[in-house]
Amino acid sequence: MRIKEILLQTHLLHEMKQFYGEQLQFPIENETTDSFSIRAGASKLTFQQCTDNQNYYHFAFMIPGNQLDEAGHWLQERGVILFTKDNQSQFFFEDWHATASYFYDPQGNLVEFIAHHSLNHFAETIFEHDSIIRISEIGLPLLSVEQELPYICDMLSQNMWRGDGKQFAGVGDAEGLLIVIDINRPWFPDGRMPRICPTKVVLEGESEQHLNLRGLPYLLSSKL
Repeated sequence: MRIKEILLQTHLLHEMKQFYGEQLQFPIENETTDSFSIRAGASKLTFQQCTDNQNYYHFAFMIPGNQLDEAGHWLQERGVILFTKDNQSQFFFEDWHATASYFYDPQGNLVEFIAHHSLNHFAETIFEHDSIIRISEIGLPLLSVEQELPYICDMLSQNMWRGDGKQFAGVGDAEGLLIVIDINRPWFPDGRMPRICPTKVVLEGESEQHLNLRGLPYLLSSKL
């Protein structure tokens, strides 16, 4: 599964544009008075102005499998502090065969750089913003993962890739994942409780589909 675009809301539009566009030097696209987009490899990330100052999200960018160290240095050179826990800033997930680092943007979003070692993504050039391959994950907190997971998988023609299917599940595959998590299960690694926030996700698909999750401000769609 591949994520083409995610649209998230922010009450700090100017600060977010400065962070992603100037500090991290992502190309700005489709800028309006109340939104802007950045190009992240093959994906697009859009932020839209809102008034809710409690919104925060978890999303991940996929990077080449051999560049996590370099990507961490790249962030630090631009004044971004990597999240550390137990004196480590890289976290290996054995069952995912992946390693990740985390940081925060001005809104407090939990942003992840993830290197999937099972994929043939390796780079020989110096890491820059355009080394990012695509958006790899978007978190979708649910009131009940166990109840909603079969519906999501069926409607999107996807399978659970990892997780217990009760409190946490990655829907899709190593190329792209919807991270569905119980609203009462804290995010790894910072331990914050998830928040349900308006989210739009566009996936690559063989046909156009639209999926609203019942009672939640999520819109999932697929496009050719």
